[in-house]
Amino acid sequence: MKFIELLAQPWSVMRILRLVMGGYIAIVSIMEGQYFLVMAGLFFVYQAVMNVGCAACIPMDSKNEKIETKNIEVEYEEV
Repeated sequence: MKFIELLAQPWSVMRILRLVMGGYIAIVSIMEGQYFLVMAGLFFVYQAVMNVGCAACIPMDSKNEKIETKNIEVEYEEV
């Protein structure tokens, strides 16, 4: 997948939050000299830009609408 296609994917609230939070952490860490935390901030920015991570998998159909899960009634037998 091309970089432009990754950026064009739908932006959710979590994706924007990761971008803002990662940018803030990286900038403040550089100003404070906490270079280990810069890596954590850049990791959040990477997740947001590339749309990877826990909140990135939202099933969509071809019309960009969320797929509804079917409620299946399960019968349990007491043992």
